[in-house]
Amino acid sequence: MARVDLRHIEKGYPGLKALDDVNLAIESGEFFTLLGPSGCGKTTLLRTIAGFIQHDAGEVLVAGSRIDQMPAHRRNMGMVYQDYAIFPHLSVADNVAFGLKTRRRPSAEIADRVQRALELVQLGNHGKRLPHELSGGQQQRVALARAMVINPQILLMDEPLSNLDAKLRVELREDIRDLQRSLAITTIYVTHDQEEALAISDRICVMQSGRVHQVASPQKIYAEPATLFVASFIGAMNVIPVGTADASLSATELPERLRARAPMTLAIRPEDIVVGQGANGNALALDGTVEKVTYAGREAYAHARCASGLRLLAHLYRPSAGQLALVGETVRLRLPLDRLHAFDAADGRRIELPA
Repeated sequence: MARVDLRHIEKGYPGLKALDDVNLAIESGEFFTLLGPSGCGKTTLLRTIAGFIQHDAGEVLVAGSRIDQMPAHRRNMGMVYQDYAIFPHLSVADNVAFGLKTRRRPSAEIADRVQRALELVQLGNHGKRLPHELSGGQQQRVALARAMVINPQILLMDEPLSNLDAKLRVELREDIRDLQRSLAITTIYVTHDQEEALAISDRICVMQSGRVHQVASPQKIYAEPATLFVASFIGAMNVIPVGTADASLSATELPERLRARAPMTLAIRPEDIVVGQGANGNALALDGTVEKVTYAGREAYAHARCASGLRLLAHLYRPSAGQLALVGETVRLRLPLDRLHAFDAADGRRIELPA
């Protein structure tokens, strides 16, 4: 186990700032996820930590020691790639043993460590097989065993599940998380999949355009997004500009105590919108015509359009037959004030609304 500190990391290419003053502290034994859209800098940052990319400025420290000038093969890090990167002509056991052989470990030690690594990833009886005899999930388990067998200080994982089908992704991500917890190894995981990040991480770092927007627990990232980008990227979110040139609402339509904060952008999760008639209470009430209802078994989503042109998505848990038949109807949409998120209209940073 080892703590990783990144201080003022910069990396640029012609016409592109890939990493822009990145500062992170990743605790020993933590499962830390870098999350963001394609091109946000997350893989560049991971490869910088691994030593495959040389940053332009800043410091990379592991266990308090700088490793900036240390070559990748001396950093004692295990790497798991998106495309498995296993040798097709070598057996499963020989693939896993590769890193130990390059370190010139004794044969008996290699055999013992390889077998233990394969058992950790539930492939104890597959050592003699060739990669083409394995499923995609099994091949990724081989890649994981190969990364773990060298006893790395840090485990780096770059979109390791993106080539697998949805069901297998869920199964393998749980196995990876259980294994990481049992070994208590510091793990840095890259993904663009929000659900995956929320499910397995101790903390998440949300990135955009080479910059860090927020670092927090999955629960806080979802419940208290620090910027409008985080709010919009993590899960479904209704975004409502207020008092701006492209506003969906004017400030006068807000409850009086909120008007002074305009211009701003409000946001609310679909599950926080209450659909149907009733007392408005402490809520922003809007009327909207339901354009469609998307049914998904135990839940459904109502797509409504308000007179201003604002479109809202409302979550319906265990929808009734009446709710599923709302298409074309005008309904009251109540947005509880204590469930609204607010962001500065200029820079997108979170602002607190008066209670």
